Amino acid sequence: MKLGAQLYSLRTFAQNEKDLKETILKVKEMGYQNVQFSGVAYMEPEVWAQISAETGMEIVCTHNSFDRIVNDTDKLIEEHKIFGCSVIGIGSMPNEYRGSRAALDNFFKVMEEPVKKIEAAGLHFAYHNHAFEFDKFSDAEGCAMEALIEEKPNWFLILDTGWVNFAGKNAAEYIERIGGARLQCIHFKEFKIADRSTICPCGEGFSNFPEIVAACKKVGVKNVLVEQDNAVDMPDPFGEMERSVKYLLPLFNA
Repeated sequence: MKLGAQLYSLRTFAQNEKDLKETILKVKEMGYQNVQFSGVAYMEPEVWAQISAETGMEIVCTHNSFDRIVNDTDKLIEEHKIFGCSVIGIGSMPNEYRGSRAALDNFFKVMEEPVKKIEAAGLHFAYHNHAFEFDKFSDAEGCAMEALIEEKPNWFLILDTGWVNFAGKNAAEYIERIGGARLQCIHFKEFKIADRSTICPCGEGFSNFPEIVAACKKVGVKNVLVEQDNAVDMPDPFGEMERSVKYLLPLFNA
């Protein structure tokens, strides 16, 4: 199991080729072992491939817009093959598909064709959750998270442990339930104890990371990516990410 950095956490420092490369080298020096590309400057896939090769940091997954996944699927697949990434992720479903079973069914229908293309190309589609997926449907029993787990077994899940805990659920239990085959890449996110709406470095909030790490090891999660959405708003964004890796690596190596 490898510990990586979700570069959305440092997105303002990755808006051109030079800065992106320097940012990757900085997180590598901290101890991170790979990266997720999300929120970084869009470049030709050959450039991303070169940066990955030069830094020795694999791009293990991405987040892409709903529009690109649905309307630019073929090019998206081609790009991922060029920079060597097998997981095409979506950060969240658009608002119009949330809240009701009927809306979720429409989302599933729209995603059917692009997911088929992604899988036919030998790649994987992955869905990243927030907390709203645990809200009960307005027009039916259940919730979106249950439907994602039970009805879309071919979809990978970029399970965000912070949002699972935020929703009042147990992240370790969900990791064990879903299993490592679908959890090639997951997110470690943390919220403060006193202010549970504020994201903070891992180990400084209310998540039980020893339990979560143990669950990841048990099921065979391959890549854990630290995502601290608000790191770029802090006085020392790179320091925020370094605090997480310093806390987590001993747990990984235990």
